[in-house]
This record gives sequence, C-alpha cells and structure tokens, in this order.
Amino acid sequence: MLQELQNVYLSLIPGLEGNLILQLLSIFILSLIPFIESYGAIPLGIIILGFPAIPVIVTAAVGNWVSVMAFIWIISKLRSKVVNKKTNKEPSKRAIKAKRYFEKYGVPGVSLAGILLAFHLSAGIALAAGAKKSYVSLWITISIAVWSIVIGGLLMLGVEHLF
Repeated sequence: MLQELQNVYLSLIPGLEGNLILQLLSIFILSLIPFIESYGAIPLGIIILGFPAIPVIVTAAVGNWVSVMAFIWIISKLRSKVVNKKTNKEPSKRAIKAKRYFEKYGVPGVSLAGILLAFHLSAGIALAAGAKKSYVSLWITISIAVWSIVIGGLLMLGVEHLF
C-alpha cells in the first residue's frame, strides 16, 4: 500500500522521482496549505514518500512559515481597517471563546497550541485579541520551528523501527 501511494504521488509530476529539488518543492507547496502545514507535510514526505528527512523538515517548516507570515500580514492589515470602522456591538460567542483562550495562555501558549488548532488559526486568534504583529510573528516562528523539529525527530526515530 505504501509503495502504491508513493507511485501515485511520484506520477503526478513528471520527473519527480529522483529529483530532490522537485520533491522538496512539492513538500514546500503542501506546507503552504492551511491545516496541512508542516505537521502534515513532514510525515507525508518522510514516511509515505520516503524523501530525505532533514531537507523535508526544513522545507516544510519554511513553507509553513511563509504561509503563516503572509496570513499574519493580511490579517493585521484587515484588522486595522476593521478597528477603525468598528462600532460598539456585542462580540460573537466564537470571539469571546478565542479571547478567553488568549487571556489564559497568551501569545506563546496560543502559538504553541498551533499544532492542535493550526498555526494560521492560532495567529488569527492572537491578532484578533489585540497582540502586536511582531510578537505574534516571533512566537509563531518559534512554534513552527519547535513542532517541525519534534515531529521530524520523532518520525526519524520511528521510521528506523518501522522498516
């Protein structure tokens, strides 16, 4: 079954098999997608596709980081426009819940919970709660790096024992 998945994936792009640059580019593109991010692209690249572990971890982390930084930039621009036009209305239940998480755990906690929530969503929660863009960016960067290393390291250890 694993071999069949590898064959299907490698047949999607001509020349992907044996071409490390194209393989890493495909991992980079996958890691840009919210909810797949680095924590989905790393296992796909290492376990299912059999790509080299260290380059996959670094590429997926960078791709996820680029995507989240673009998201943070867009959301912070939109938030500044919304705050300027905001009228006094009741916040939604979702906004109240997000604010409660933010007040309890702060930017570091919400960022590190990105593995559970999705890094994009974590960044959005922190920004919506009023955190500074630079502080959110710093903690999301740390979170992506930490979780990518943890997932990649565990997979590297585990893959040796699987086969």
